[in-house]
Amino acid sequence: MTAQNTTEVPDAKLADRRGPIISRITRRYYVLWWVYAFGGGFVFGVYPLFLRSRGLSELETNSVLATYFLVTFLTDVPTGAFADALSRRAAFVLGCSLRTFSFALYFFAHHYLLFLLAESIDAVGTTFCNGAIDAWAVDSLDHAGFTGLKDRIFSRVSQLTTAGWLLSAMIGSYVANVNLAWPWLLGSAGYLTSLFVGAALMRGGPEKIAARPALAELIYQVAQRTRGGLRDGFSIRPVLLLALAGAVQVAAWAPYFMFWPQYFHENLGVAIWMIGWLYCLFSTGRLTGAELIVRFQPASSNRASLLTMLALGTGSMLLGAALTHNLEATLAMLFAMNMCSGALQPVSQAWINEHLEARNRATLLSFQSTFATFGGAMGLLLCGWISDRHGLLAGWTAAGVIGLCPAVFYWMLRGEKVRGAAMPESAAETRQAAQTRRAAADASSVAQ
Repeated sequence: MTAQNTTEVPDAKLADRRGPIISRITRRYYVLWWVYAFGGGFVFGVYPLFLRSRGLSELETNSVLATYFLVTFLTDVPTGAFADALSRRAAFVLGCSLRTFSFALYFFAHHYLLFLLAESIDAVGTTFCNGAIDAWAVDSLDHAGFTGLKDRIFSRVSQLTTAGWLLSAMIGSYVANVNLAWPWLLGSAGYLTSLFVGAALMRGGPEKIAARPALAELIYQVAQRTRGGLRDGFSIRPVLLLALAGAVQVAAWAPYFMFWPQYFHENLGVAIWMIGWLYCLFSTGRLTGAELIVRFQPASSNRASLLTMLALGTGSMLLGAALTHNLEATLAMLFAMNMCSGALQPVSQAWINEHLEARNRATLLSFQSTFATFGGAMGLLLCGWISDRHGLLAGWTAAGVIGLCPAVFYWMLRGEKVRGAAMPESAAETRQAAQTRRAAADASSVAQ
């Protein structure tokens, strides 16, 4: 009995110490995501209107954003490997620096090629930030002793980022009503603020004791982690299926992002400042969906079915909004679509994070982003081409049809088990060896 008490007391003291540490990390995670989201949201809603005001056609407008996706497709995994090899904090600071410059360049651009250059720089900056915040937070939480599923944390982050975008988009729309270029200056200042906030908050955790490699060693580590991340991403079936579903989703969502402000402003005569209010309405739908996941956390065994239904709901509402000609019905369908997407994203994000390990988390999160960006680029080019030839609503209809397809990949995830926490390094190495043997034994499963 005495021995039992002596072991329980230290455990209780350890739990008491872990609680405040976990809360502090979680608060930092929330603050950092909100500031980062707020900094980039000033151009939301008015982005396609600004490009059209500078003389770009529908296809050119879509191709600018497609360039962003294509550049991130090429650089996402290597920059994620950089974050794993060196520092998530350094990657985030570098990414914010590039995004600050690119938004300032956008303000001065008047030529199609300058827009492509600014978008390319912004894309590289985004890839340095992609996964860095999430990977830092998840590793820090695991290092502090957090156990269990992280759906609630990711749902809360989804709400906070949407709230940040909502507020800055509202400000940006009123500013754009005076001058469509001024929101880009606000965005540049916002990312500069994010740089300093991230440098201050992304301290401590497992990275604090990590040795910084020399340049040659860093290049070697980035190359090794990139190859390993691609190999692991294609060999872990849930990660691959979730990445494929994300790619098809972004192929539908990216054209929608470009189409709806133009449709309401040019076809329905809605003022630019009202675009911000419409963005707030749709953002409220995303917040509502994320809140439902927080309050009614799904069981791990029901995740595949839930994601399938949410994907079908998102695609069908997007398609229905393109086919109806009633303003109230269009608004209701777009609100419902955003509510489904707000519930879908944190569940999918939590699931993919639970299949990743600390040593290559940022690399594999970038693997997921790589699929999404490639899908977004293809969707933008296809729907932009259709819009140029058959009208904006035809391109929107094509996006709605594409939006129904991710349900197939989510349905294929039935029966997949979900881990509650990341495994330590030694267990991770054992699991990787087991995956290699399983992949060699069942090539068809790896192909899926």
